[in-house]
Amino acid sequence: MVNFNEMAHWADSYLTVPYIDGGRDATAGLDCWGLVRDVLHQHFNLPLLKDFGGIHADDKANMTRAYRVVKNSFSPCAPSSGAIVAGFNGETLIHVGVVIENNGLKILHTSSKHGMSKCSVRQFNRLFLQVKYYAYNSK
Repeated sequence: MVNFNEMAHWADSYLTVPYIDGGRDATAGLDCWGLVRDVLHQHFNLPLLKDFGGIHADDKANMTRAYRVVKNSFSPCAPSSGAIVAGFNGETLIHVGVVIENNGLKILHTSSKHGMSKCSVRQFNRLFLQVKYYAYNSK
């Protein structure tokens, strides 16, 4: 069980992690998928998701193909702590993040333009034409 009082501490520690395209190491830097993988593994004790490190953030076609590869490992859900959030433009995946409990539900995400940040679920939902939330079926 996750102690929600500790969640603010670890979530805030990510705010200094630099954005690196293809980044999979929280010490060196993370991209949005690397962040999701790291948070779910380190803080929700889930197995690491597939790497996809060779896909660059600007390559939305390959990001969408990668999403389709792992999509069956997820179940649609309402926004909740530990959920993966995916922002779409039509059927094209644009960005991912992870829902955290930090004085209410927040989205922890990173991008080349803004770096690591936290925002409300409502703010994140406004960024994309369609937003989907998923629980990771690790079993």
